[in-house]
Amino acid sequence: MSTSGVYAAVWTGSLRWAAALLTLFVAVGANAVPEPEPVPVRWEFDFKPEPLRLVRLDVQDEGPVWFAFLTYRVANHSGQDRMLAPLFELATDRGDVVRSGRGVPRAVTEAIMKMLDDPLLQDQLNIVGTLLQGMENTERGLAIWRLPSDRMDELIVFGAGFSGESQAFFTQDPKTGERVRSILRKTRMLRYGVPGDITPESPPEPEVIEDRWILR
Repeated sequence: MSTSGVYAAVWTGSLRWAAALLTLFVAVGANAVPEPEPVPVRWEFDFKPEPLRLVRLDVQDEGPVWFAFLTYRVANHSGQDRMLAPLFELATDRGDVVRSGRGVPRAVTEAIMKMLDDPLLQDQLNIVGTLLQGMENTERGLAIWRLPSDRMDELIVFGAGFSGESQAFFTQDPKTGERVRSILRKTRMLRYGVPGDITPESPPEPEVIEDRWILR
């Protein structure tokens, strides 16, 4: 698959992705972007995301702020106990990329966990640790993002830390001409459409458009 074909699969659905696509294309040059192996070649957790939801909560000294949050389950069937340290990022069709937890007050995390009312649910700090083998040791986690805007048509969640697969990838620095080596890691990509306007009266329910593994 060509470079443009690969990124079209990731960023299609909105013309607003054009600027991000152009930047990536320049950085990649003529190299083909690698894909994960069709059959896992390294350890991999069983990661099961649940619906992405939007909520508006009051933040001290700021007032109402929109947040997105995702709950998920993760189990270890890899053959040995392994470290679980998830890393989530959220991208919008306006070019913003936000790491989970950044700009999210502790009070907001507590409010969402209270709303979900799940005694087994862990926030992104408490879930970090050794994940024991077996379905009986399945962990439930929560990722929260502060939305940079209340106007968007698409959201993409990138979840890393659930697979040991990685590949080296080389690009050419457009300024120096030097060959740059990067490590791409197997990452879960969840792409959502956001139907309608985000309003306090009826916040939309993001709809899954695409769910697959990529190297990022």
